[in-house]
Order: sequence, then structure tokens, then C-alpha cells
Amino acid sequence: MSWFKKIADAILGSEDFSDIKSSTLRDILNGNILTKKFFQKQYGLLIMIAVLTFLYVDNRYYCETQQAHEIDLKKKIQDVKYESLTISAELMEISRQSNVLRKVNESGLPLIESTTPPIVIEDSIPEK
Repeated sequence: MSWFKKIADAILGSEDFSDIKSSTLRDILNGNILTKKFFQKQYGLLIMIAVLTFLYVDNRYYCETQQAHEIDLKKKIQDVKYESLTISAELMEISRQSNVLRKVNESGLPLIESTTPPIVIEDSIPEK
């Protein structure tokens, strides 16, 4: 801790804080404290702190909007998934053999169900 004390003493020893110590609450509220010699030396630092604060707030706002957008997209994906499952189930119901036969009979089409099983054609070229 002695090295920290040496650095603090070096900083405090090189600066004149008498004009800041004589400042009142009125000087702080009306902004006259910024005309003091100590603060005039630190304008660059104060501007840098203000810019970094602005960037921090802007970054946080951007991240929050990105998260809200991500949540909306997840909800949309879930809705589309449910809709896809519903359509798939309806298609399975419609394409069942019994339902197809019923629809053909209701339509009055002269179609007859095949009694012979389908023939499987074998591929004569072997796969490599």
C-alpha cells in the first residue's frame, strides 16, 4: 500500500486545490466551478467520460432492441412451427387411403381400387 500512498502524495503535491476548496454550493450549481484551474486542466478527461457514457447508453439501447427483436422472431418461429404441424396433420388425414376412397366415391368418379400389389423395380446398377 506504500506505493499507492507515494503516487497519491505525488498527485496531491503537484496540484493546487485551494481554489476548489474555497468553492461553495452556489459555485457548483451555477457552473462556476468549471472555470477553476483544476477543472480547466481536466476538460479532455471530462469530455472523454461524457463520450464514453453516451456510447455506453447507446450500446445498451442497441442490445435491448436486438434482444426484443430476437424474442419476436422466436415467437414467430414457434407460431410457424405450430402451423406447420397443423397443416401436416391435416394432410395426413386427407391422404389416408380410406379418406381418398371415400372422396372418390362421393365425387362419383369411375375409379376402382387395384387388387394387385405394386411391383418394385430393382436398380440394376450397383452403387459405389
